[in-house]
Formats: sequence, C-alpha cells, structure tokens
Amino acid sequence: MNSYKLGFSLLVAIAITLAYWYGKPDTPATPSQSVATVAHLDAPNTATHLPFAASTPLTATPQKATQGIAPPTPTAITGLLAKLDPLLSEIHTILLEISSLQQLLYNPYDPYQQADEAMREAYQPRLDALSERLDTLFLQAKNISIPLAQRAVWKQVLNLGLDDPASSQALSIMSNTLDDALFKDMLSVLAAAGEHSGLARASLAFSILLPPETRYYDGNVNAATVQRATPRQQYIKDFLEMQFPRETDPEVLRAYLEIYRTMSQDSHGLVSAEQFAQQLENLRVHLNPDYYFNFRLQQQKLTDPNTDVAALLRDINSTAMPPEERRSIITLFSNSIFMELSPNAAEANVNKVIPEQHRQLLLQYLDNALAQPTLQDRYALSEYGTQRYAMELLKYREQADAVYYQRIVDSKTLAEQVGLILGAQMAGVPVMDKLQNNTALRQRLTAQLQQPNLSADARSALQDALSMITLETPMPTEPDYVSEPVPDSGSPVLQSPGY
Repeated sequence: MNSYKLGFSLLVAIAITLAYWYGKPDTPATPSQSVATVAHLDAPNTATHLPFAASTPLTATPQKATQGIAPPTPTAITGLLAKLDPLLSEIHTILLEISSLQQLLYNPYDPYQQADEAMREAYQPRLDALSERLDTLFLQAKNISIPLAQRAVWKQVLNLGLDDPASSQALSIMSNTLDDALFKDMLSVLAAAGEHSGLARASLAFSILLPPETRYYDGNVNAATVQRATPRQQYIKDFLEMQFPRETDPEVLRAYLEIYRTMSQDSHGLVSAEQFAQQLENLRVHLNPDYYFNFRLQQQKLTDPNTDVAALLRDINSTAMPPEERRSIITLFSNSIFMELSPNAAEANVNKVIPEQHRQLLLQYLDNALAQPTLQDRYALSEYGTQRYAMELLKYREQADAVYYQRIVDSKTLAEQVGLILGAQMAGVPVMDKLQNNTALRQRLTAQLQQPNLSADARSALQDALSMITLETPMPTEPDYVSEPVPDSGSPVLQSPGY
C-alpha cells in the first residue's frame, strides 16, 4: 500500500504544482534587462571545461563582502583537486551502480510499468544505502570547494546522459547556489534540442530554473509588499521568453510554462497572469491538448462563478486528440474536483463551493465520459475509481466517502470493484480502514487470484487492489544504527563568493 500512497502523494503534489517553493507575496520587480542578460546565450561558452573560470555576471549585483578576495592560484586549485579526487571517484562509482540498479527495477521505455516486487525488495535497501552515501560524499566535496564539486558532478551527469536514472539523483544533490558560469553551461545543454530527450530536458529545467527565492502567492495570507526580483530570477524569465518561440518539444514546453506560471504567482511580480495566458495561447499549437487544458484548468478555478465551464467543455469536446489524452483530461477534471472539494486534500476545502451551474455541467461531463472498466488496463481502472470518487464529491460532498465505500462493497462486477478499490486512496482514512477490515472483500479478491488463465495485467491489477486492502505487517524493530566516523575533509577554503 505504501507504493500507492506515494503515487497519490505525487499526484497531489503535481496538482498543486510544486507548492513547496512558495511563501507570500511581497514590491515591484526591477525593469527587464533581457538584452543585457540573455544575448550572450547564443554565443559559444568557452569556459565549459574550466570549472574555476570566471563568467560574465548575469546582472549587476551588490558586492557584499567579496571585494578583495584574490582568485585562486593554480597551486591552490591543484591542491583542492587532489583533495576532491578520491571523493569524486567514489561518487562516480556510486552513480554507475545506482544507474544499473534503477534500470533493473524500472523499465526506462515504460515509466508506468510497476517494478517487480521481489526485485524491489532485493535491491531497494542497497539503493537506499547508496543514496545516503552519495549525499555524504557530496557534502564532503562541497566542504572542500562548492564550485569545483558542482562542476565535477555536472560533468558526470553529462557522461552518464541526462536520460540516465542516476542523473536525476545527481542533479538533486547539487546546491541551488550554482555559480553563473555553471548555470550558463546548464542552460546551453537545456536549450540544445535534439541532443537529449524531451523528458530529460524537462527534468533538468525543473532542477535549475526554480531558484530558492521563488515564492508562490498564498491566497490565505494577505498580500505584503512585493519583493525585488533577484538577478537570477530576471535571467530565468528572459531565458524562458527567448526559448518559447524556439522550443517545439511538448515536454520541455510544458516544463517551461509550468515555471513561467510559477513566476506569474510569485511575489516578485516578474510575470503577470495576462502574460502567462498570452504565452499559453501562443504555444497551444505545440502542446499536447491535455497539457494545454491542464494549464487552463489551473487558471480557471472551478469554484469561481465567473469561470465559463460550458465554454471550456465545448473547447475540449471540439478539440481533436488521441483517446488517451482525452482520458487524461477527464482525470484532470476529477483531480481538480478533488483538490477543490475534498477535505482529504486540504482542510480549507470545507469552505469551498462549486457553483450549482458548474456542478451540474461537470457531473454530466464526467457521467457521459465514464468508461466501462476492464482488468486488462491497470491505469484505466485507477482512472475509473478517481472519476467515480469525483462524481460522489459533486453529488454528496460530506457523505462522499461513505457513499463511495458502500459502492465498493455493493459492486457485483469484479473489474468495477477493483477500479473502485484502486481509486479509494483518494478517500479518507476511515474508508481505507473499513476496506482493510473487510474480510469478505479480501477473501473474494484472493479467490479470484486463484483462478486459472488470468492474464498478467488482470493478475497485476488484482494483486494491487488486494495489497491496498491488506493490513501491513509491522516491521521488526531494528537496533539503532551508529555510523562510522567520517574523516574531516578539511575547511571550506577558496569557495566562490556568496557560498
């Protein structure tokens, strides 16, 4: 069941679009300096292979207390590299092993394929230990020199390839405080269409284009004075606006637009809601329809009486798209209804209301789009359950969980019952508790699993549903782990200014 809780957590995290970066608004941003800050991106970067080379500043910045710091001498750099070499060598070895294990567990050509449970149990402890060791080694490397450690790991990422599963992990351990030279090198790779997959470049975009200063506007907090934008934020805005007309990969464009949308909700005032809406319409032709309508749904809240839900639904129905994308849009509506109405998503939802005219249109839309579930399609089963739960929220609101549970118990069709169970992760804890204590339901699924000639897909769906309603066996208590002492890697000498 933990894997589904994780999946649900990821679903909610996507629905609220990276909300962990955001605080409350604050002062008008500085004027755009797009010519000064972006023009040089088209020129080749001659410092790519010089990890300690200086770069053209992104914008004028306060000097703080950095004046008078002498550049490192070749002798000093040689000494730092000598200290870093054993750490970086072990980091390289660990990344290679992580890459091998991840590719054993997960199919890179089918990210939705479930990992084999026996394989996961065999290799996950080793992966966890490697990840912990990787964090420790990189921390030691940063204590010697942040810029040299960062650039060395970035080089290892490029050697592995952005598409390698270990590369995402390597990027995640790199500090947000990237120096200008390395940041520009990363942008050059990000902008190079055709050299890496769209998914890999989209992941890189999220890793480097959301600076720690980024803040979402918190609608529950009164607006404060707007905060002045940082040079890095201004630079990112200019980069995105330069790339919008150049980029055609839908995955990368979706990432760029998500980051741009973040800026439109940010307290620094760099992007207005109107600017975002205009960019979205300009790029619609290059976006998958489900991506486009996802952004529309984020902009047009279903709880807003002024949202023209009828026009939105007409636009969806008149847009040509593959069946799987149309299904994805139905799931988007289901998730949006959950995020707006269910107290399981947010306590503040108890005060939210979807206007009656919207509610009736949404119910009709979801009911007409409800497909007959089949055990041969694991993800359609989950979508069916999610859609059904959204409909119960629209119909019954406070009683939705109880009605949904009863629908599961009363279902006479195995495929429907499995789909409803898989969708129950959106319901409240009491529903999951009732399901896990329903012995008859568990016995029915167990008996179905014993049937001969079950297809692999049907068996997988049944096993997933059964695992959700089976109480987990408590893990045995382990003795406290005491880590071995790590030798001191030295004082953080010759760091870049600002670290």
